[in-house]
Amino acid sequence: MSSNAYVRSKRVENLHLTRERDRRRGLELATLLLAALPAASALLGWAALHVETVRVGYVRGARTRKHAELFEENRRLRAELARASSPERVQSVAIRKGLAPPRPGQIQYVEQRERGLR
Repeated sequence: MSSNAYVRSKRVENLHLTRERDRRRGLELATLLLAALPAASALLGWAALHVETVRVGYVRGARTRKHAELFEENRRLRAELARASSPERVQSVAIRKGLAPPRPGQIQYVEQRERGLR
């Protein structure tokens, strides 16, 4: 026996062979996809709601902080207004500016006219 028998190979060309579609396999895949679609939709819906809940939480926290800042500023401004408009403070500022109480005769009262007349 010669050793050339094993070295020889025959060239095979299968250019015209095609694989048949497995219709049963395609049907199984379509069934699986249709069965998984509701679960996937529910999962995506839950994720969207969760993201929106987190976003609303951040917005609410930011607005709560802003409300606290504005409340504190309002309290500070009211205290400053009360201090600035107190009679003792007004009198001390008037004395520093050289103002004196009006003398008799300096105050003139004006009667209010009716609105329709000029």
